Order: sequence, then C-alpha cells, then structure tokens
Amino acid sequence: MNITTIGSCRVAGPMAKVQARRNFVLDNRLLYGYTHNSKETIQAIRYMRGDLTIPAALWPFISGQTYREGNPRLPHGSIPAEDRHVVEISSIKVLELDGYQLQLVRFKEALAFCPELRKIFFEHGSAEVRAQRLRQFHATASYARAPEAVQHVLTQTVLRTQTAAEIESDLKQIALLLGPSFVLVTHCNAMNAHGELIADRAKMVDRVSRACARAGITLVDPGSLLAAYGQDRGMPEDGRDTTHYTTAFAHLVGKEICDKLLGVQETAALPEGQTANDWKQSLEAAKEYGQAQAWDLALLYANRAIELKPNVSAAYVLRARAMMALSQTDEVLDAWGAALAIDANRNAYILRQAAECAFEQGQIDTARGWAQESLQCERNEKTATLLGRIHARLGENEQAERAFRVSAQAAPERSLRHATRSSTPLEEGASMVSALAATQAVDSTSLQGAREHVLKRARREVRHAGRAGALLPSLGAFYALQILAGEHQTELDDEINQAYRRLLKSYETSAEYRSSEMAIQLLAELAALNAVDVRYVQRAAKQLQADGHGAVAVACWHRLAEAALPAESETVLLAATRLVQLGAHADAVSVYRRLANSGVLTPEQTAAMIEKNLRALARSMGRHLIAGNLRMAEQDVGAIRAIDPTYAGLPSLQRTLSDAHKREFQDQRQQSKDQNEVIASAKRVIESNPMDREANVELVMQSLRTGNLNEGRRLLERFMENAPA
Repeated sequence: MNITTIGSCRVAGPMAKVQARRNFVLDNRLLYGYTHNSKETIQAIRYMRGDLTIPAALWPFISGQTYREGNPRLPHGSIPAEDRHVVEISSIKVLELDGYQLQLVRFKEALAFCPELRKIFFEHGSAEVRAQRLRQFHATASYARAPEAVQHVLTQTVLRTQTAAEIESDLKQIALLLGPSFVLVTHCNAMNAHGELIADRAKMVDRVSRACARAGITLVDPGSLLAAYGQDRGMPEDGRDTTHYTTAFAHLVGKEICDKLLGVQETAALPEGQTANDWKQSLEAAKEYGQAQAWDLALLYANRAIELKPNVSAAYVLRARAMMALSQTDEVLDAWGAALAIDANRNAYILRQAAECAFEQGQIDTARGWAQESLQCERNEKTATLLGRIHARLGENEQAERAFRVSAQAAPERSLRHATRSSTPLEEGASMVSALAATQAVDSTSLQGAREHVLKRARREVRHAGRAGALLPSLGAFYALQILAGEHQTELDDEINQAYRRLLKSYETSAEYRSSEMAIQLLAELAALNAVDVRYVQRAAKQLQADGHGAVAVACWHRLAEAALPAESETVLLAATRLVQLGAHADAVSVYRRLANSGVLTPEQTAAMIEKNLRALARSMGRHLIAGNLRMAEQDVGAIRAIDPTYAGLPSLQRTLSDAHKREFQDQRQQSKDQNEVIASAKRVIESNPMDREANVELVMQSLRTGNLNEGRRLLERFMENAPA
C-alpha cells in the first residue's frame, strides 16, 4: 500500500516515521513539494494525476524541486484502490496568479533578491489596493530592472484570505477527487510566548474543523494531542518553535493519522501473501524490487527484514536507498545514519552514497565526514569531486583544491568541463582550475581558457556589486579573483576593494540592502580579505553592531584586531572592547594577550581584563543553564577552559554542567523516542564523567542493537577495567 501526503513536513515527517511499523510506503514522487491551503491541495492533486501542467516561469514560486512541467495522465481506473492519502490544511491564505496557486514560502524565496519589492507586495497584496501597489512599484528604481516574469508576478498576484464557505466547497471537491480513502489534518494549535493560543492559527483550525464536520471528512487534530503531550516536549526549542514537531511527538501524530486512516492496529501488518517469509526471504525480495526500480516495494520488504532481524546490515542500506528514490527527505538522513551505525556498511561506496544524500539535503558537515571517510577507504575520483564541492560550499578552499587534485589526476577532461560549466559555483571552478594547474593534467591552452572563463564570470559579478538593481555577488567570485589573478593581482585587488566600498555604501543608504541577510553576511566575510581597506571594515563593523547584527560584526572586529602593533594599538584596543560588548570573550582575551606581548598593556592590566572576561563567561553560563540552553552553557565552559584551565571557579562550573547533563540524559531516556538524541546525551555525560554507569550501559546497548559487537565489547571492557568492583 502506498500513502501520499499532500501538505507540509508536519504530515510527511510523521508518516515516514511510522511506515515501517504499519507496512505502507510513503510515496510523494508525483507531487511538486509542500502545500498549505485547500486551493493548493486541489492543484497538487490535479498535477499528481496528470490533469495540470505548470509553466516554467511560475515553477520557482510553487516548487523548490527540479522543473517538471507535469506528470503522465492517470486514468481513474489505473489508480490502485488500496492507495491512501493524507491531506493537511495549515493555512487559509492564498496567493493566486493566472489561475495557479503559488506557495507562500517559495514565493518569498523566489523574491529574496528584491526584498524591497517583496515588502511592497505584502503591504498591498489584496486586489482592492492593487492600483496603489502598482504606483509604489513604478516609484521604486529596482522594479524597472527586475525580470519581466518577476514584474508580472509582482503586479498580477493577489493575496487573500479564504472564507468558511470557500473552504467547505474546496474540501468537498477534494473528497470527490480522492474518494473516501483519505483523512484531513489541521495545523497544530499551539501557545505563543505569552501562554495564549496563536489567534490566527486557532481561527483557521476552527474554520477548517467545522468545514470537515459539515462535509463528513475524517479529521485529525494534532493540537488536541499536543495539549495532552505538552508543548515543551512536542515542539523544538522547549516549545518555542511552533511550526515543527519533535521526533517523539511526530511519532505520536503519525500513529494517530494511521489509526484514523488504516484502523487501530498495534502490530505491523504483514505484506499480503508473505506471512511466512523469514528475514532472508524479505531481504531477497527487497533486493529484487530495488534492482527493478520498484522502490516502494523494496522499502516495504527492507523494513520487514529489519523488523525480523534488527542487525541485518544490507536491509538498512536498501531502506536508505529506497527512501532516497522515493524522495522521503524528512527521514532519509536518519536512515543513512542507521545504516552506517553498522560497521559492515562503512565501505567506500556506501559512505559516498550517504555523503551525496547529505550534500543534497544541505547537511554539509555530515556530508563532509562521510565523504572524507569514503576517500580514506578508497581513492576514488567521484568521491574526491564530491569532497571538493563540500569543502568549497563550506568556504574551505584550500581543502577543496586538495580534493580536486585527486579528481584532476584521475579524470582531467571531466574536471576541466566541471570548471568551465556556467552552472558551477565560482569557488568550485576556481579551486578546480588551481588543481588542474598543480597537477599539470591538461594542456596549457585548455588550462588558460578555463582560467579566463572563470575570471570573466567572477569579474562580472564583482564589478556589479553594490550597484542599484544588481544581484549580490557570491563570495566565490571574490575568491576566484584572488587565486586566479596572476599578473593582474593589483588591478583585481582594487576591484575587490571598490566592490566592498559600494556594498557598504548601499547597506548604509538602501533599505533593500539593510534587509538582505546575504548582503550583511558578505560585508562580514569580505572583511577578512587583505584587499579590503580597514577603514571600510571599521565603518562596517560599527554600523553592523549598531543594527544588532552581533555575529557578523564580530567577524569585522576580528580583522581590525589583527592590525599592526604597536602602530595601530588604538584600533586593536577598540576591537577588543567591541568584542567584549558583543560577548566574544575568548576572542577578546586573545587580543588583550596580543596587546600585552607587544608592550601596549602591562601584565597587571592584562590580568584584570582576562579576569573580567572570565567572570562574564561564568555569568553567561549561569544564565544559559537557567534558560535550559545546555549547548550554549557548554560553549561558555569551553571558552573558560581555553582561556585559563586553572581558573578558580572552573571546577564548580564543570560540576554544575555535569549535573545538568545527567538530568538531560535521564529526561531523554524516559521521554525521547529518538535514540540518536539519547545516545548524544549519554556521550555528553561520559565526557564529564567517563565512569557513569547508566550512560555507559546505554552506549553498550546501542552498539548491540546496531550489531556493532566490537564497539560494544570495547566500551564494556573500558568500563569494567576502571569501575569499582
């Protein structure tokens, strides 16, 4: 049986978590992404069944996936009778354009390059004030430079709120399209920071619930589950994130949906006609269906094999591959993590597959770890290219070049094509050109052509930086100018400096740049470049700090803290003072010690400054513990330890943190259904108390559950050697 969720991650995630227990497959391959209101739902159903195509110009405002105009038309009789659907209605706001329903999140993302125009739209989104919207657009300089398709979207789209009668009519149409084999899920009624129901959401949930009752549609209300379960446990950040679910609560929501959709059932239903299959037969069936690209059945039988024998390594890999093929993005990384928890699966090929998946999902740090391990297992050109791309994405350009050298030596022509492809990010292209030059893998003419191609792209971006109506440049463009400059170094350094000056001027004078996260981040990251005049960096640091952008201001003050001593001692002292104001105490202490080494500060002055910062960190740690933010408290203690391991108050702070870790571990073990959270908590306990019995036992049991017998034996022997008899 296949189940399709038409809604958001609040239904896709819970259903993915319970599919193994209930022996169905979550299959959303024919959809274009998440939906939120009833009109989007009808559009998604028509698209899924091949009754609707979507123009390419509107696709970015509807979906974040690769463009697919439509699906093959499905005759009504060809739809399997056993298939089920879960529909979520979590909004009554609609964005309509030319008969299509735009998706609000995608709409905002597609217009991220013109925040000023986007702001005008949302202030005048209704049809009644469209004339006023047009007047404001024509009075804004950046509107004339926007692409024609974007102008059309901005001027013709209408934002409105659905009426109760309209919602009821839509729900009846959905019921006709899907038949009786679906349930409807509302948004989750949650409390705001003042302990009151979020008013707009409560109104929307009530309106949808009433419409369902009148239409005779089976309803699942996660809000009633949350009220009983507790918002602090059911939603992330102790209940402050009111749009997502914790893993444990997602399991509960998934079970409730399944009970309403499939009937109450405590044990998993066996695949039809396969009640006598053992784990080997289930695994073989999963392999056969995987080879035939029938990934829904492959997933079904892989889950069955895991249920019958929890440590069968191949079944975990098959499950992860099937979830990738079925685009189950909410759960696929957990599936790969479970597969790689078994030692037998940690080979080069499987590690690379997992790294590719993590890279596509935007989990870059996870992807880097898996790709590095894969390359250590086997020196492979594809893995090296992947690792280079990961390092480039993280801004680790030297490591990216080293990885690209492996692929350049193994496949120089393919590497050359990658460097010169217009869609290749500039930081990747520049690193690949450098790798090709270092390995001398291609002829000089081809190499020079690739260098000029990347430089031309980079210079075009940098020259337009900060100019009215121009798109923001990528950080990779500046990196490319630096490493590929050659004999044009002085000229290109000046271009970088002037680009920074224009960006700063635009930030100071333009609301569009002030509201752009990318522009703010660029000012911070480019401040580290030697080509940028420190006077501009200081101006940027002061303005960013005044505007409340503390983290990025710290990056600018770091550059000023590196000024020459003793000549620029006033600048360095100012940087240290500002770092203290911004809470970057460990960084400030490093600057004070540098000032002391150069003779600007006396030893007594330096000691007083260090003591002041240590006390500030201790107070910060106390505040974070009271707020329940253990991760920030850990950072504070780590900073104190790095500054002065002999600090008198450190043992007391460490004991307090250790006690907090122990309480967190006990709570996680009792309440969390996510074993990864429990294991991470156990490891934190062991870091501060290596002989903690409960935490060690938990790690040993986890190793046994995943089939890592050697790791379990090692943990147990280490504990027994040091534990009291």
